Amino acid sequence: MDDVRKYYNDHVADEDRRLDQHPFEIPVTLHFVQKYLYPGNYIFDAACGTGRIASLLLNKGYFAGLNDLSDKNIELVKERLGTHRNVVFIERSDALKSKRWEHRAWDSIFILGPLYHLISKDDRLQLLAKAYENLKPGGILFSSFMTRAGALVYGLKHNPQGILYPDGAEMLWETGTDDRFIEVTDFFTHAYFSHPEEINPLLEKAGFEPLHLAGAEGVFGERFELYHSLEETLKQQWMDFVIAHCEDMHMVHQSKHLLSVARKPV
Repeated sequence: MDDVRKYYNDHVADEDRRLDQHPFEIPVTLHFVQKYLYPGNYIFDAACGTGRIASLLLNKGYFAGLNDLSDKNIELVKERLGTHRNVVFIERSDALKSKRWEHRAWDSIFILGPLYHLISKDDRLQLLAKAYENLKPGGILFSSFMTRAGALVYGLKHNPQGILYPDGAEMLWETGTDDRFIEVTDFFTHAYFSHPEEINPLLEKAGFEPLHLAGAEGVFGERFELYHSLEETLKQQWMDFVIAHCEDMHMVHQSKHLLSVARKPV
């Protein structure tokens, strides 16, 4: 986790801009938030990043406890949101070690990042167990994953030489992680990349009832430049298309980021 913290400390401005450059994650997430959550609900955002999604939730009337691993992210979150009346707390902590899980029984928990920074499946299950224990019965878990196919395209664009090494592209495709492909690029850190078929079984093993598995980018995948090249009216039509078809398995397999929505049984 020290390497992950350092990465986000060193790239706080890049991470803040990323959700503009990668424009689908927020609208797809909010599409499902509106299906299951209501203003006044309490959300624990266990890896809030620079607070982009949290800011939208707070302004819509949700209450949120905010945690992140990165010192620099939390500095920015405090600057932006520290005086917001709906902020429950702001904490700098490794999600697995946070003392705030038990602050209350949460209506919803967001784990939008840590599950792909935890290389060990046991650690991923441990984090999901914390979410399960601290959600209300019927509470909703939002969690994100990054796909192995999406990582392969990213690595091909930024480090095609990674195909030359047994611990590069081949290792990524066989194991979900690598040492000389994604790991050595400037704009991402060590991670575990999933196949879509892994996700629902992982959540079920942790006790959750999977409700939705959505591909955030759909047909755009890693090709964000295609979206940004469009005029505004076309952008909106394509955004609507991506959201409407985000659960189609063909679109899930095209995507780079996956959003899971699951429920703690009543």
